[in-house]
Parts: sequence; structure tokens; C-alpha cells
Amino acid sequence: NPDLVEESVIIQGREHIWLMVAMVGESIDLECNVLFTRPPLGEIRWKSNGALVNQSGDPIVKTKDGVVFLKDHHKIDKVTEKMDGRSVNCEYEKGQYVGRVEASLNVFKLVIETSRKVCETCTGNAKFIFKESIRSSQDETNVARRIIFKIAEMANVEAGKITVENDEYSVTLPIATVKSNQAILAMKPKFVITGTP
Repeated sequence: NPDLVEESVIIQGREHIWLMVAMVGESIDLECNVLFTRPPLGEIRWKSNGALVNQSGDPIVKTKDGVVFLKDHHKIDKVTEKMDGRSVNCEYEKGQYVGRVEASLNVFKLVIETSRKVCETCTGNAKFIFKESIRSSQDETNVARRIIFKIAEMANVEAGKITVENDEYSVTLPIATVKSNQAILAMKPKFVITGTP
């Protein structure tokens, strides 16, 4: 998943932790791969903030030359603001061996700042501000790089048009973009009226 990025500074003992860059309203499909295991097979378990979650089905099992490869998925249908900071773990346990990969969610919400006139007439420009819902990934360059890419793709603008200030990523767009862009609508943006009426 391209939205899964390494921590900018990998600390020993945290090599299994990845950062998931997501926007409110998105769906996420996490994939867990177990390479080079042998029968009898262990179990893949998914956890969210340490609690077991229901699995959607059985893992895909492939065998080659007596070696088994397992693949399993965990889907989050709609990302919400409250999921910012949540951890999702894939664990594989076989005998005394336990392997784990963790995705820590970095969820971005959208605030649209505009004047009352632009809001009422639906003509003119507004400032679209993307920021993390609960916490901040300050100094996390890989998260910054990925969210800038996602905003540029969503808003159909060049990455250089996105301003970064105080862990907020903003771009000026026509207010009509809200109605015409399904990804922006899915984020259920909060509108803030600024300036004079």
C-alpha cells in the first residue's frame, strides 16, 4: 500500500512499525504477508489498538517446494477522525514464534476557510486546509511527503502549490471543487467563515 510509509527516523526495536497516511472518508485495505513458513501453519490475527478484530475470511495460502506463503487482508471501510493515532497490527503466531507488523494511522481532516460571499454564491476561491485530526506528525518527513502527494492528486494540482505551515497543508481552490470532487465530499469538510461578510 503506497500510503504506508516508514518512520523518518527508525529507532531500534520499532522496525516493525509503519505509518499509514489516510484521509477522513477513505477506505483502507491492509495486506499482511507471511513468507517462508512450513506446515503446520500458524494463525494470522488482526488487532486494533490491542483488541482482536473479526477477520473477513481465511488467508490465501500458496505452497512452493514445501514452503508456504500466507496473505491476509484487513479492511477499514470508512476512516474517521477518531481513528487518528490508532494502531492496527497483523500478527502471525506459530509455536513460540510471534511476528508482528504495525500500522499507525495518521488521519487527516479537511477544513475549508472562505468568506461569507464565496460560501453563499459558490463562486470564487477558498483555502482548503488538511491537518491531522487529533495528533501531529511534526518532523515526520515521510508522512509530509505522502500527504502532499495525496492532496495534489485529490485536488489535481502540482505539489508545489501546496503550502506547509505548522503541520497544516493548504491549497487555494475554487469553492466549486467541493461539489465536483467526490473525494473531498467524502471528507465531510468543516467550513469556517473568515473576514468580512
